[in-house]
Amino acid sequence: MKHNDNRASISDELLALQRIEELVSVIAKTLLADKLEEVLKDPKRRLIYEGAGRIPVKDLAKKAHVSFTTVSGLWQQWERQGLMVKDGKSYRPIF
Repeated sequence: MKHNDNRASISDELLALQRIEELVSVIAKTLLADKLEEVLKDPKRRLIYEGAGRIPVKDLAKKAHVSFTTVSGLWQQWERQGLMVKDGKSYRPIF
């Protein structure tokens, strides 16, 4: 019986963590909506933002017709603004 109690407890904890994650996501989107909207208005910046973590930097720069350093600089800027997170050596959008 003890084994089933532990499973129920872990299941409840996972549900609570999922709910917390959902609420934090809603709060973050609300706080960052204006900044994100500004980024996504420009087609080149949208491509660079959405390509982060999925498309190699050199390929992304080529597709957006910008330099490697422009892509890197934008990602760093967006990380400071809270729109991206750094995963090791690469970046990924938070939304």
